[in-house]
Amino acid sequence: MTNHVAACGQMKVARLAQEPHGTHSESVLSFIRSGSLDMLHGETFTATEGMFVLVPGGMPHTLLSGSDLHIHWMSFCPDCLGLEPGSALLQPFQQVRLGALPALTLAVERIEFVQTLYQQFELALQQSLPLEVMKSFVFLLLHEVSLAQQPVSWRAGMHPKVVAALSYIESQGLQPVSLQSVADAVFVSAPYLATLFKRETGYSVGQWLTKKRLGEACNRLMHTHTPIAVLVEELGWSDPTHFIRQFKAAYGVTPALWRRQHNHKGEAD
Repeated sequence: MTNHVAACGQMKVARLAQEPHGTHSESVLSFIRSGSLDMLHGETFTATEGMFVLVPGGMPHTLLSGSDLHIHWMSFCPDCLGLEPGSALLQPFQQVRLGALPALTLAVERIEFVQTLYQQFELALQQSLPLEVMKSFVFLLLHEVSLAQQPVSWRAGMHPKVVAALSYIESQGLQPVSLQSVADAVFVSAPYLATLFKRETGYSVGQWLTKKRLGEACNRLMHTHTPIAVLVEELGWSDPTHFIRQFKAAYGVTPALWRRQHNHKGEAD
């Protein structure tokens, strides 16, 4: 399991300086074990001890400041883990996209268990345990988010047209999809959507489509025997060489090597 599928770690910082405004393609779930964190995520808010902080993939955010911080964090690729967009485990992240504050308070009696989950997940990654074990940690942590206290307020979320575009790409992204077809689906012009999508997510529609398809490629490489030449066609690439080049740029290895590294029991490609 590589960092592009899921990663886990912790950070201890006495005083955190502002970090650049940015986005990342993976979703991130952090838990504030101690200290406080000021963050810009649509609006400025403060996360304190005992809170989860959720950052959906593609959502711009800025770490403003923090003090005496001890944070456990997990990043994960939903597609790579076979999580459907409508999965109940992903609903808190979808709520953040729509405007919920990205901070949830964990019940006191759950804190010790959640800290143990993060710590054991980190150890499991170091030991390169089987993929199914890793997925179990991700799913258990996401379940804990669903048990946390719901947001007490809402902020200005992503533009509704971008939320609609993301939903369309999630459901249709493995079909022949273009900027124009996404724009038609959400009833705006292609140039308007291109500008809006880039501003809200930090990615172009084409880049997000590629991310979606590469995530599904990871999922199929791990869970099917499908030869890479067939997989490429199923996922919408017309040129296998182009697919391999994009996959290697994203994950640092070829699809065939990535499959072998993840102990896939399928046939060699």
